[in-house]
Amino acid sequence: MAKLGKIEKPKISDFGESRKLFCIPLIPQLNQKDLTNDLKNSIKEFWIQVASKIGDLKRIGKVSFVFVESVTKDGKPGLDMAKQISEEFYNIVKEKVENGAKLVTVENEEIFNEFLDWSLCLSMIRRSQKVFTKVLEFHKDTRDRRNKEIAKKIDETLKNNDCGLLLMTDENRLQIQPILSSDIQVFLIHPPAYNDVMRGFREFLQKQNQTVNQK
Repeated sequence: MAKLGKIEKPKISDFGESRKLFCIPLIPQLNQKDLTNDLKNSIKEFWIQVASKIGDLKRIGKVSFVFVESVTKDGKPGLDMAKQISEEFYNIVKEKVENGAKLVTVENEEIFNEFLDWSLCLSMIRRSQKVFTKVLEFHKDTRDRRNKEIAKKIDETLKNNDCGLLLMTDENRLQIQPILSSDIQVFLIHPPAYNDVMRGFREFLQKQNQTVNQK
């Protein structure tokens, strides 16, 4: 299992020529007009704190590669895809690329599309437990293959002393991390505002579900 590094005033000598992976959690993307002011402010503060944490990590090493889940193209086409997902982390990726980092896709497009289709199928099952069980089996198989492809791509890309930046939901990162090479040190960028954002999203979704159930 990849080791979890610390970001509080790290000593460069502690890391030697190890490979490093800085992980930023992607947060849910919803229409801004539907969000409360408190949640909007939490999201804004989250990205401000993320930028600060990234600045702290510069003492460990300069980011040479950027990996973004669900982006299936390298270079400029990949940047365009990232922009469609989130304007905030697009700005982070763009800044790293402009400073010499390379955007590298970790997704196998065929497997990723298969994963999306099985996820959609899973969300639409309403009646049959037998159908749910069978679709869940296919979904898990595709998910595992996707995770292995992502871990393999990160391992092939990062060389000694390289630093990579991974943008991925926490749920998916938790599945990837145990199968990363053991010499890759993982640094989680989880600023205090992250908890506020996720709590805000849970409350938002609860209210949405209550509204739907009342209709």
